[in-house]
Amino acid sequence: MEDKNNDVLSYANQKNLIFLLIILMFVLVLIDINVLQNNLDTQMITGSLLRILGGLVFIVIIYGLGHGHIFKIKNLSKALLIMIPAFIVSINNFPIVAFLDGRAILTEPIYRIFLFFIESLSVGFFEEIIFRGMILVFLLDKFKEEKNGVMISIILSSLIFGFIHVLNIFNGASVNSTMLQIGYSFLVGMMWAVLFLKTGNLWLTMLLHATFNFFGQVMFYLGTVDGRYDQFTMLLTIIIALFAGIYTIWIFRQIKDKTVFNI
Repeated sequence: MEDKNNDVLSYANQKNLIFLLIILMFVLVLIDINVLQNNLDTQMITGSLLRILGGLVFIVIIYGLGHGHIFKIKNLSKALLIMIPAFIVSINNFPIVAFLDGRAILTEPIYRIFLFFIESLSVGFFEEIIFRGMILVFLLDKFKEEKNGVMISIILSSLIFGFIHVLNIFNGASVNSTMLQIGYSFLVGMMWAVLFLKTGNLWLTMLLHATFNFFGQVMFYLGTVDGRYDQFTMLLTIIIALFAGIYTIWIFRQIKDKTVFNI
């Protein structure tokens, strides 16, 4: 009887905590966490450390709520194979053609690529713990009695992930670029959610997130890019996106609800 009461208490605490964390997440994004703003290296190192520390705090909370099993590494080789199409999407986010023909040029020192990769890993680590490790798991629990509970959970968690990027406007991003980022963040968020539920491997989902950010931003953050979307790049991106979309739907249809709701 005591265990049952503890389970109910954990669920109630989990529900309140998730909404609190969403509010805190907005607050943290709005706060300028950079130190010594005239030093790009310090910005990347400080930001990475804060995200890692924040992620560790949330891991402790998740363990306290009884969902620590989502951090277990399961079927690594099989999970890697399943995620290959998603990694192709991440690699294609790099301006490959522009780089090869000299329209994308690195202007910062080489070592900053490593620092930027560490920063990208910290973003993937922190955000996947929140959006897939906490919000998605919470929604799965909330909608487990619904007919399309898994689909609802994936869509809602991805919508939250997409719309959080509206805060980029406060960092100087244009409305058009922000809307574009909201759109593709929603789509890749659904893909990452489906792959996480299929493989049960949150660590690889973090790596997917990190590589998508790294390849998509490294040349813009540490260099210059002139004309990223040439005709070949556009065609290749459309083909890869269609393939990834069809593949994600196929993987989603293989997910068994009973297994997912016990994640």
